[in-house]
Amino acid sequence: MQEHENIARSPRDLKYSAALLVTFAAGFGMFFDAFASVIYTVTVPLVSKDFHISPHTLAGVVGSIFLIGYTVGTILFGVLADRLGRRLTLGISIIGYGLSTALTGLTNGLYALATLRCITGIGGAGEVSVGMPYVSEVWQRKYVARSIGATYAFWGLGYFFTIFAFETIVPHFGWRATYFFALIPAALILIARLRIEESPRFVHVMESLRQLNTRKTSLAQAWRVPHYRRRFIAGTLIATALAYGYYALAFYLAVFVVGTYHLTPSAAGWFTMLFVAGDMFGVPIAVYAADRWGRRSSALVGGVLGIVATALWWQGGLSLRSFGVLEFLGATFIGFEWTLGFIVLCEIFPTEIRGSAFGWSLGIGRIISIAAPTVTQFLSGFLGLAHAIQWSTAIYACLMIGYLMLPETRQLEHEQFVFQRDVPAPGESAGLVGVAAADY
Repeated sequence: MQEHENIARSPRDLKYSAALLVTFAAGFGMFFDAFASVIYTVTVPLVSKDFHISPHTLAGVVGSIFLIGYTVGTILFGVLADRLGRRLTLGISIIGYGLSTALTGLTNGLYALATLRCITGIGGAGEVSVGMPYVSEVWQRKYVARSIGATYAFWGLGYFFTIFAFETIVPHFGWRATYFFALIPAALILIARLRIEESPRFVHVMESLRQLNTRKTSLAQAWRVPHYRRRFIAGTLIATALAYGYYALAFYLAVFVVGTYHLTPSAAGWFTMLFVAGDMFGVPIAVYAADRWGRRSSALVGGVLGIVATALWWQGGLSLRSFGVLEFLGATFIGFEWTLGFIVLCEIFPTEIRGSAFGWSLGIGRIISIAAPTVTQFLSGFLGLAHAIQWSTAIYACLMIGYLMLPETRQLEHEQFVFQRDVPAPGESAGLVGVAAADY
């Protein structure tokens, strides 16, 4: 019995300090991902003036190209994480979008700008599709929810920092300097990542496969297993609802408050910071609920409350103060559900395919979500913008269906392999023992 327990626990967890370093390294990657994403949004008016290009073209066409790159990167880096390892892939990600962000400051034309924004999107997406599974694999079972929540919270901090950097740098050095500035955090994050250890679970899987002289199971092979096919479909439904629901309103929030409440663009930008604050507020609530009542039930209850909050938020005819309060509550729901979604997507797949399955689930959701702003714009022609966004909450039916298809994962044992394999413990020969599992 003791021998079996030692084998089951063979993918040892990292020490607390090492796991904490991985979490901070991944978290600051999310922080910089927010900077690389948001800095473009706030500099569009200045870029438009220098390039003599319509801001609608820069925000719409180039913005869509960025989202396409982000979608490609979500899938690509998830697959690479299962092939090259979490540590190396995360390093490639920061180099890619760190350099492309800095080079954006040297552009003078639309095509170069669009190309670099696409590369920035590809690299930045790796922070999520690699970082989240990586963090989930270095902590003991009871700390998974809070470690993923802490990692995700860095994105909101990065948003706030971006606004601060913009207001500080641009008046003195111009908009291009904000992109050159990206080299500093990118270099610091890369240095930190050179000190982190590879995921012990990924190492265990690869070493076990080498000892057994067998190939790693691909996602396509795992799809043939009904158990994992159901989980992949459920994960994709959850990711689709999260991404579509966010993009259906995110691009229109500032436009709406400017047109409805006659705020200046600058004032509207600061007002929409309530959205980011609410999103961050939802993170600790999600972590507490996930550990207290379970992931599945918390997500389902939160989904119902979130739909109600969003419907009230966009009912129209509200005072600016009431709209702001409901904006905070609606964003709290979004942060709540995104946190739970990341936790569950890391828990439902075994280490052998975790990066690929996470990346493809979220990537397909992003592909579908690319249509969200266009659909909102189309519906607004018939219903008005506020009611069009209200109707977008119908997508959360996918969220409900996805969670109903899944088991509760709070106590779900993290598997290492798709198929059962006779995995040797350290120092033993292959073929003598039962399947290794991360019973932690």
